[in-house]
Amino acid sequence: MPLKAGDKDVTQIILDTLAEKETVRTEEEFPALSQSDIKAAIDRLKSREMLEYDTRDKEQVLLTDEAKTICEEGSHEYKVWDAVKRNGKIAIKDLPKEVGETSAKVGQGAAFKNKWISKDGNDLVLQAKEVEDNARKLLQEIQESKTVSEPKTLQDLRKRKLVTTAKLIAYTLRKGSKYAREIPIEVTDLTAEMLADGSWKTATFKPYNFKAYGATHTGGTPGALHPLNKVRTEIRNIFFFLGFTEMPTSRFVKDAHLLE
Repeated sequence: MPLKAGDKDVTQIILDTLAEKETVRTEEEFPALSQSDIKAAIDRLKSREMLEYDTRDKEQVLLTDEAKTICEEGSHEYKVWDAVKRNGKIAIKDLPKEVGETSAKVGQGAAFKNKWISKDGNDLVLQAKEVEDNARKLLQEIQESKTVSEPKTLQDLRKRKLVTTAKLIAYTLRKGSKYAREIPIEVTDLTAEMLADGSWKTATFKPYNFKAYGATHTGGTPGALHPLNKVRTEIRNIFFFLGFTEMPTSRFVKDAHLLE
């Protein structure tokens, strides 16, 4: 049974799964987990060398709402054939009442093409006593596998607006050099107590993310002068006010011409 993110921490779900398998394909093992949750968890574990992963891109085929209805109730042409079979024959004008406007419009032509029904005056009559709803079967297979083997079939289904395609990013996970069933307790800072008792030697320090961006400043001027630089600037301005000139040697004199 697939686990959900709410059951326990995603990183722990991944570690538990890797304990039982050499490689893990995320789209197969964690279909209920969101892409963002998986990516955040595996990046966290990779930074600690607890796993390695490869990224894979694949196209998946998704059913539209109309196609999902067909999977549940049957195709439009099957509904038309079934209505004719149940009634023996049915007036063309009464067909929408039996199967609905959409099925009557779309399914009638497909049922004629499949030679399931024929026209007798203003009525529809049965031509095939038994039929197989291949359209429904095909969509059910696509719903399960999210793939279509034949490009032409995919093109036809897209044209009929029964399927759409979407890009799926998936990952293949493997154990890392420091794999463990649980993430060890990590220390963020080196303290005086750790130096005194020697616990720093066996402590696990949290890795720093040197690629992280700094906090965005929303107002004011970011940064500030060092206190010593502030004092230096104040004294420098006092000398300027008194008429001194700053020389390249950083010496201050009353009149520059005295150095000549």
